[in-house]
Amino acid sequence: AFNTDTLQTCAAMLVQGFDAGMSTGESGTAFLCSAQHMKTSLHTGEKLPSVLDKVDYYLELAILYKNELTSGYLGIMRDTISTLIDKGETTSSKGNSNSESGKKPANISESMYFHRAIRAFWLGHSERCHHCIGKVLQLNSGIGRLNSTILMFIHGLNSFQVLKRQNTSKLRTIPKNAISALKTAMSLSRWNFRNKVHLLEAENFSYQGNHEEAKASYAAAITSARSSRFVHEQGLACELAGFHYKKIGDHKSAWSFFNQAKQCYAEWGSQMKVA
Repeated sequence: AFNTDTLQTCAAMLVQGFDAGMSTGESGTAFLCSAQHMKTSLHTGEKLPSVLDKVDYYLELAILYKNELTSGYLGIMRDTISTLIDKGETTSSKGNSNSESGKKPANISESMYFHRAIRAFWLGHSERCHHCIGKVLQLNSGIGRLNSTILMFIHGLNSFQVLKRQNTSKLRTIPKNAISALKTAMSLSRWNFRNKVHLLEAENFSYQGNHEEAKASYAAAITSARSSRFVHEQGLACELAGFHYKKIGDHKSAWSFFNQAKQCYAEWGSQMKVA
């Protein structure tokens, strides 16, 4: 559905699917929708405290219905949301046996590594992010088409940080492959993926020293993320634009972009990124 509908519309339809499943006694279908709803909501940039409340609601029901698979998925997602809000300082689920540190179904390792990669990326731990993405790719057991596309986006952006420390031909292919994959996704849904293509291209131009092209692509990434209401990725585009302008010595513009990034992250509900 995310190839034809906006991610926000997909999230709303998954809520309807959950409600319909619970009302007709199809709890298995309902809980499948709940996990997909949380995944999609995270990718839309919905306010993190709201997403946390929803995942806790779904998690409580999954535990009540003894649905261990859904509990495992939701517990991992909860850890990610908690990290994005405040590194888990006040939002961690103490004593939650379904968190990543507790019991989890054996067949969701790929989801665990996917979420570890997401956390590491937003925390700025590029080597850890690269390692976890490698684990997901090694498992090759399927994390869903949307997560796979988001993983390529993160992989591409993160690779520019890794390249600063180890410039190898293998690493240089990652951004090219990511741009190609996201362009394919954008051909199906400009709303969901055009901002991601612009941001990958901006980082690639910046890496290559094509500063004017980079400026134009950062501006396009910010504008398209705002248009699609992906406030988290709008903040990310502003932050990366800030680093680009700082690199070329335009400190006034860099400060302005960093300030815009903080405003976006505050709206997203990420105290961790605002601090």
